Amino acid sequence: MATQLESCLIASGNTYNPSLVVLRQKGYEVWLEKGDKGDDESLWCAKKGDQSFLAYTGPELLGLVALWEHLGRNWNQQKPDIYSELIERLND
Repeated sequence: MATQLESCLIASGNTYNPSLVVLRQKGYEVWLEKGDKGDDESLWCAKKGDQSFLAYTGPELLGLVALWEHLGRNWNQQKPDIYSELIERLND
């Protein structure tokens, strides 16, 4: 099934900085913590107030913040199970 789009944004190296720009503009403190095994395990971090976020990429970090801002403490919603629905469709 081919999808035609006029514009397509793909999470890649060129989306790291724009993601961090958005987080700063939203008032988050952002930083990078080096992992034990070097840059390959570094964590991108953001904090605002008492809430902290950790991710492996800038776009993932922004996604976690968006999840929290939209759902708050009830972020872990598993119903409806859209993930399984999409996996089933892929395997059909």
